[in-house]
Amino acid sequence: MSEGERLGYSTRGPGKRIVIDYSSPNVAKPMHVGHLRATVIGQAIRNIAETQGYEVIGLNHLGDWGVQFGKLAWAYKEWGDQYDFKNKPFQSLFEIYVRFHEEAEKSPELEAKGSLVFKNLEDGDTAVAEIWKMFVDISLVEYQRLWDLLGVKHDLVRGESFYNSRLKAVEEMLEKRGLLVESQGASVVNLGDDMPPCLIRKSDGASLYATRDLASAIYRKEELKADLNLYVVGVDQSLHFKQVFEVLEMSGYEWAKDCHHIAFGMYRFKEGMKMSTRKGQVVFLEDVLNQAIERTAVVVAEKNPGLTDAERASIARDVGVGAVAFNDLLFDRVKNVEFDWDRILSFEGDSGPYVQYMYVRCASLIRKYGKEPKMMPERTLSAPEERELVRVLMAYDDVLEMAFDGFKPNVLAQYLLEVCAVFSRFYHNNRILGEEASVEESRMALVRATKEILHQGLRHLSIRSPEFM
Repeated sequence: MSEGERLGYSTRGPGKRIVIDYSSPNVAKPMHVGHLRATVIGQAIRNIAETQGYEVIGLNHLGDWGVQFGKLAWAYKEWGDQYDFKNKPFQSLFEIYVRFHEEAEKSPELEAKGSLVFKNLEDGDTAVAEIWKMFVDISLVEYQRLWDLLGVKHDLVRGESFYNSRLKAVEEMLEKRGLLVESQGASVVNLGDDMPPCLIRKSDGASLYATRDLASAIYRKEELKADLNLYVVGVDQSLHFKQVFEVLEMSGYEWAKDCHHIAFGMYRFKEGMKMSTRKGQVVFLEDVLNQAIERTAVVVAEKNPGLTDAERASIARDVGVGAVAFNDLLFDRVKNVEFDWDRILSFEGDSGPYVQYMYVRCASLIRKYGKEPKMMPERTLSAPEERELVRVLMAYDDVLEMAFDGFKPNVLAQYLLEVCAVFSRFYHNNRILGEEASVEESRMALVRATKEILHQGLRHLSIRSPEFM
């Protein structure tokens, strides 16, 4: 790494491993705007953890199991040849998913047919398993396209199906410890008066999310050797994770205290706001990102008409996608987030484009300066704005620590806005280029330090820093 890339890095985490579960969509369904929060918050926490010296394994806990796949497989065998799976595989997959549910409303017997096909899948039917695997592969290609756009990466895909062979061992462990009891034909673990029982297996023999998450937690600790096990999942799943972690503690796993549900609130849309959708009230993530890019392209063309088409497209992508991500990460994750295009895409307010614009201003000054400035000033700083800027820049290490300790990327996002505000005062109140050599040199050192911290801070939020806007 270069000197700038090491800014803010800590040695507190070496030798420790974090497993973090984020994004994790459901196979065959397009990611909707709600998936954005789990995706960008999880990736940002991953990035920030790496600045603290931790080894991080990003886990995609893909929703790839359940009776819906029996329904999909039945629909594919029945209607698949009516769709263009060769050229439009994911669109075709989603269309037969929608069609099955529409047809099942008119012909409820289809539900039983889908359930039977899933039973065949559970029992090892190789033909159905081949169709199921095709669904998973098609979906992962589609999701990866959006993850690439958002700067998101996973190290492992461990869908729910991965734990099928481990569920029996979980139940046997609970039974051995005297925790598993029967309740109305189902198997549960009683959690006292403060929480409802944790349902382990339904009366019809089907396993549940809790069973899979227990198996997953044990796998992450015992096989992936996780020192911290993080789940970036919406706040509506808080009770579920409380139950799972409590069952782990009752089972004698002392490491249960190192399992954390990283909860986040929901999106709220500004009244009257219209979004492009493909069906009903679902707001698809791809539509949101495309709208952001298209809206940004118009603004960029107005502000900088001399750009080539390729330059404009690249900047519109970086700024548009970054704006959506920054809006999500700016607020405390546990709170709901309002989606308002005017604020999200503003080049002047508390927004991603504003931070990127300040980075561009620093880059422009350095180009005009004509050489690489020193990293930090070497003279006594006389202007109050200089001293204030140094004070804020020097806080970067502490900010990254605080952001990690609370698993809250908003601490970093808000800090970047503070850096921009202080730099703006410094820029407007002090002459930078054209001063006497020692003053110019020291002020350009501040410009370089600001540029590096804005760049690294945005990178830790998985937001790109364009050189022009």
